[in-house]
Amino acid sequence: MKSNFSIISVFFIFIFNFTPLYAKELTEKIIKDYFENPIFEDLWFGIYDENNIRYAWYNVNEFKEGDYWVMVFESKTKYLEVVEDGQTLLENEIIFYYKIKEYFDYNYPHSLKKIETTLKNNDDNETFEAIIDNGIAKVKTNNNGKINNLEFKDIDIQFGDLLKLELLLHNYDDWEIGEVVNYKSYDMDSFEISDEKDILESIETKFYGGVKVPVYKFITETSDTRSGFSAYYSLNSKRPMEFIDVYDIYLLENKETAQNISFGGASNASETVTVDQILENNEYIKRLVLEIDGEYEKGFYVGDRQNIYSKDGKKYLELDFDLNDDPPANKKDIEKNLRATSLYPSNDEYFINLAEGIIGDVEDPWDQVQLLLNYVDMFIKDDYTANSYSVYDIIETKIGDCTEHALLFNTLARAVGIPSREIEGIINYEDNKFALHAWNEVVVDGYWYTVDPTWNYIVPPLTHIKFDLLESVPATYNFKVIEIEYY
Repeated sequence: MKSNFSIISVFFIFIFNFTPLYAKELTEKIIKDYFENPIFEDLWFGIYDENNIRYAWYNVNEFKEGDYWVMVFESKTKYLEVVEDGQTLLENEIIFYYKIKEYFDYNYPHSLKKIETTLKNNDDNETFEAIIDNGIAKVKTNNNGKINNLEFKDIDIQFGDLLKLELLLHNYDDWEIGEVVNYKSYDMDSFEISDEKDILESIETKFYGGVKVPVYKFITETSDTRSGFSAYYSLNSKRPMEFIDVYDIYLLENKETAQNISFGGASNASETVTVDQILENNEYIKRLVLEIDGEYEKGFYVGDRQNIYSKDGKKYLELDFDLNDDPPANKKDIEKNLRATSLYPSNDEYFINLAEGIIGDVEDPWDQVQLLLNYVDMFIKDDYTANSYSVYDIIETKIGDCTEHALLFNTLARAVGIPSREIEGIINYEDNKFALHAWNEVVVDGYWYTVDPTWNYIVPPLTHIKFDLLESVPATYNFKVIEIEYY
């Protein structure tokens, strides 16, 4: 499984709808004053991996352009993908670039009117344009010449919503530890809006460039559209100084320093987890209890087939096919995971015709799922160094790893009315080793079930260990087998 590059942009693409601990009101005057002295005026960040390699840069800028206030987010990444294949380490260098421009009406209330993005992933070139008018976002995507059009309704995004935390930080100095900011976030692929929460965890001093800087530390919780992270803002300038997510650290630097990048980043090889004995015939394991030996705070899913518990100061991961009920899918889940998006263009006639041709006259939903699994498994030739960002590229190259399998399956399933989503976790891929993996969940008869198109599993083994949605668990631990039972 490859790293999700979209996390680079997620820090700045969120909508704030503030419910304060005590009144901090955003006014038209505060926004007007902000435009005279914006916080995100040509800020450069170096992005560092766990080995302190600066492997990406991130630039954010804002300015007036004609009748618009424009926010620009730009990044370049040199990602070194390393995958273990038996006793061989496979390496692949990926150069990833993206640029996002958001155009807000310069007149109050400064509604979002247009979005333009450019994405380059080695030889894969994509553009995205959204025009928002009367609450409707009309989107046009271009994936290496393949055009698709999408439409999303009830879209109301304003500049004051988007940067409300920064606007209030810029205007108020009486922040208290524990103060909570409730707001909104949206996903650019689907325009899904979700509830968010920021918490002021501490007011402290940190060193940046050898200088003591008093900072606010905010914790952003994981939501339906993005992963959690920590953010440090200067008490004096109110500028962001540092962002920390599961794998990376973003540091405010000068342009020359930030742009001096090398190949790096978290990869499959660095995320390998070992277990203290070989798990033979993992497809026949009925029950497995693993001690989590090392640092673990959160991130593993608790529900169907999985549980986390503590005993005598130790943490355990319990896996059992009879553990907990199948999770039901509510109406919102079904609608969300049937929706065509720029990532999953299931409205494209090509994918509709392809998926309908695969299932033919078969009506049983489980048989339909199996046919789609068979097709994706046979269509994509396994290649651990493939790096398709779009499903159109997968169709052209016919190669990929788990990421490509999950992406294509998700698109085809939605194209024929099967709610489907991608999930992430780790799997026992070799003897006593677990590594990052991506697979899918589908809704059948009102319940979520896991399937894996990479390995053509309609019922994956217990050793497919799932993370919570949008959570990650860094490999700061290993496993010890406490209990194992076979069929």
